[in-house]
Amino acid sequence: MSISVATEENIPLMEIEKAIELGIPYWYAVHRNVTFTRHLLNDLVLKDGVTQSSNKNVFDIRTVDIYNEIKSKSYKKRNHIVLTDFFRLSTFLDKVNQNIVEGKKHKKAQELMLASTVYGFEDQLSKIISDLELKNFRILNSYYGSIKVNPKLSNLENCINSVVNTDLFIGIVRPYYGTGNIRNKDAVKVEDKNITFEEIRKAIDLEKPRWFYVHRDVDFCSKILEHIEVKVTYEEKQEGKVKNRNILKSNKDIDPRTIDLYSFVIMDHGINVAMRNGNWAQEFLVMAEAQRYIQTQFQDSEFIESLLKGTRNGR
Repeated sequence: MSISVATEENIPLMEIEKAIELGIPYWYAVHRNVTFTRHLLNDLVLKDGVTQSSNKNVFDIRTVDIYNEIKSKSYKKRNHIVLTDFFRLSTFLDKVNQNIVEGKKHKKAQELMLASTVYGFEDQLSKIISDLELKNFRILNSYYGSIKVNPKLSNLENCINSVVNTDLFIGIVRPYYGTGNIRNKDAVKVEDKNITFEEIRKAIDLEKPRWFYVHRDVDFCSKILEHIEVKVTYEEKQEGKVKNRNILKSNKDIDPRTIDLYSFVIMDHGINVAMRNGNWAQEFLVMAEAQRYIQTQFQDSEFIESLLKGTRNGR
């Protein structure tokens, strides 16, 4: 995420260029923050002067609004239990068990509302709900079909009623904003708002005992978004004729030169991705993942020997 050299030159990039020139096999592991930032730089566009995500199904920067709302308001009210980040389902479940369950079954079943976007998250939601039910919680969740529905009310009103009636509340903020959008007449600029967002707001207003889990990409985006100068317009992106380039300015969280290094390694400057060779870059979040990748490459001495005898780069 940083290039620790006392120079403006991108020394690691120069080293890889030299390795390629000499035909030396090389491998590359890249931190999630680098891959995510590069994606964000390629994704953000200006539409009517407002920064938006061009591919909202992958990452939607509106999720940062939910995160900021939690940070700015939930701390100030009673019964805010925890705000923590997660990345994979296994670590999420570990944190839920630590923060809520603590290995104990409750004698009396409590109603616990689980508020989250659904699409692309169904299997994980099923696992989370199953684990919590084993601990004697009655789960209220729209995907699970356990929300009591009054046919005379809107989807939003039915969901808000569940927040009012629940004993406990978990809010999950993922990179996907969700399709449960509503028109909020009170919003500035009359923006589209989101049912999950409104459920979270209601839980905070009612000071329900609440736990919030935020995907680490949302947390990281909230830190670097202000350091990105967006120049690409929505119209350019739609037409496939991008003339401008979004710029990552200097900041304390990620060195812009790491993006240049990563782009070079995956040969973003080269031919069509399907025709590229030697452009494998292994993403990792924790060091154990990088170590596993490195061990896999070097534990087979015959494989390494074959690469050194050959003429093509392998990773």
